[in-house]
Amino acid sequence: MPADDKPRSAYQIIKDGWGNRVNFQLSYGLRMTPEDLQEGDLILDVLEKHEREDWEERRREAQAQARRR
Repeated sequence: MPADDKPRSAYQIIKDGWGNRVNFQLSYGLRMTPEDLQEGDLILDVLEKHEREDWEERRREAQAQARRR
C-alpha cells in the first residue's frame, strides 16, 4: 500500500513538520495553555484541509493519467 494512499492526519502533519505538538505550538508563538491549544487546533484544521485538497488533486491527476494509458 503506497504511503500516499490517504491524506496525512493532524498527528502526522505535526510529526513530519515539527516533531511534536510543543514545537508546533511554539512555531506559531503559542503556548500549551487550553486557549492556545484551541488556537493551534484551528491552525491544524486549516493544514488538514489543505492536505486533503492536495491529496485529492494528486489522486485525480493520477486517475486521469491512468485513463490515458
